[in-house]
Amino acid sequence: MKTPRPVGSFLLVLGAAVMGACQPAAPTASPSASASTTATDLSTIGCATDDPADVGELTGAWAGDDNGVYYIRQVGDCVWWFGTELVDIEPGLTGQHGFANVASGRVVGTRIEVEWADVPMGNILGGGGLTLVYVEEDGQLVITERRGTWTPHFGATVFTRIEPAASPGATPSESGSP
Repeated sequence: MKTPRPVGSFLLVLGAAVMGACQPAAPTASPSASASTTATDLSTIGCATDDPADVGELTGAWAGDDNGVYYIRQVGDCVWWFGTELVDIEPGLTGQHGFANVASGRVVGTRIEVEWADVPMGNILGGGGLTLVYVEEDGQLVITERRGTWTPHFGATVFTRIEPAASPGATPSESGSP
């Protein structure tokens, strides 16, 4: 395996906050907003920046070696994803053949610590924890550890960037957090 690039601890939090990190911000009215517009106050997300347009290096589409596609969003040192192998998604239908999962967390240092859970869009309902590292020269996120007793366990071992290509100056270890 190639040397991991520092990307940090990626603590994924689903539903309830774990240690108060990465809670979704509630839309709030901006002092300068008209009655018909709202702005999101990102200050309630401890690991995010104040700029909702902030795009970290991990933001983009990634292919898992489990035939899934993972849509990752990084803001500051917060990271969220939605992953699925479903191709023909039937809106509102649960239990479709295949998996669909969500995750949320943090990037700090050389490791990415995550918690994930399948959602009922698919017919697989599992969850647990993962540790990943970012291997820059391969453009890959590699799972190095699985945690938890939920089954089935997470299927992918490697995620390869589909798009966009990483920008040369971006680094996921640079945090926009205060």
